[in-house]
Amino acid sequence: MLWYYQEHINFAELIDGWLFHGKGRVQAEQVIEQDRRLLIRRGKKVYQDRFRDLYKSVEGVGMHLLIGIEHQSHIHYAMPVRGMEYDSSSYVLQVEKIHRKHEEADDLKADERLCGFAKTDRLLPVITLILYCGSKPWDAAMSLHELLNMEHVPEELHPYIADYPLHILDICHTPDARLQEFPPDIRTMFFFLKYKEEPEKLIQCLPKDKLIRSSTCNAIADCIGERRLKRFVKKEEGEKINMCKAIDMLIMDGEKRGIAIGEKRGEKRGIAIGEKNKKAIERRAKKAEARVRELEQIIKELQEAKIK
Repeated sequence: MLWYYQEHINFAELIDGWLFHGKGRVQAEQVIEQDRRLLIRRGKKVYQDRFRDLYKSVEGVGMHLLIGIEHQSHIHYAMPVRGMEYDSSSYVLQVEKIHRKHEEADDLKADERLCGFAKTDRLLPVITLILYCGSKPWDAAMSLHELLNMEHVPEELHPYIADYPLHILDICHTPDARLQEFPPDIRTMFFFLKYKEEPEKLIQCLPKDKLIRSSTCNAIADCIGERRLKRFVKKEEGEKINMCKAIDMLIMDGEKRGIAIGEKRGEKRGIAIGEKNKKAIERRAKKAEARVRELEQIIKELQEAKIK
């Protein structure tokens, strides 16, 4: 996932579908790489490293945005605090950067000089998005308030306690109509994750004439553990792939494998049954042979007695 969205075109399409419902507001040319490392000073000579999964800026959408993507395959039950720490650290780093520029220029006076920040200085907005692709529905807190024990806090004080909401895309439990708003490559990946065990539903969600990038197909193959898709990409030998055709290939391949497995199992079972029946027949034959010998002995003894 992180390898895939590291590419600007994939990141742009993810953001466009998530924040702008697929209206084409974000293009790859607007995406700028940012340093994922957040080095925070906690005290004198005490520093702490934090690394975002993905961190890029997007220009030309009415404002300059810094967007961090945190990928989760498992539920993080303290995610509001983690997200809040990432965002606050990003703002602190911006303030420190502005402070250093003012120190070099020596252009601040009075209160501005004391804080190292001018009255007219502004920070870039930071948005943190949580991309969750686990099979279990996200059941953790969606905001900081949900983590807080407010049982003994008077209602009048609640507005004074700052909240911090999360922005989570739970892929496998988001309605299909919402996922359809994403650009073709992103929604194809999402539907594969959501319906990887239900090929019939998967085919219904994907338009038959839509083509996606071969890099997307390779990423899907890695995400769902389906290596046969990589062979399909090599066979097609093109920049664009028809995923409905790929699904048909997987189904046909699965049917062939099922038939082969069935024949193999049937052959083994037939051999086992044959061997079992053969042994039973041999046991019955031995019993019959022993009975015949016993009868022959009785007849022989009767004939000898008659002669005497």
